[in-house]
Amino acid sequence: MRFAMPLFACAAILLAAASAQADESAKQFLQVDASDDGQPLAETKIAAQEEGIRIVNAALPAASKFYCQPPTLVLTGPQLADMVRRAVKADDKLEKQLVSSVLFNVLKNTFPCAATAH
Repeated sequence: MRFAMPLFACAAILLAAASAQADESAKQFLQVDASDDGQPLAETKIAAQEEGIRIVNAALPAASKFYCQPPTLVLTGPQLADMVRRAVKADDKLEKQLVSSVLFNVLKNTFPCAATAH
């Protein structure tokens, strides 16, 4: 147990570094998604990024969640790509941001958590 936490931290750092190297701008992502031969890869990548964001979000306490997607809703790669495409179309400045960042913000804006009553 004593080594579990440092091992987990190292694994998280390595995973973050690997995904950061593979991350691309929203513009680059949409270019790949728009191509016939690249679309399946783009949809697989965006679905994998959403899964990572969803796993982290699910691990947070209810009051700290970034977004509150309905538990029965499973988004597909094409749906996620479309969400990113619409966000970039609405604000072309998002083209320069990492696609994972755009996706994260799209999820937050699409599935806001209800304000907790105090």
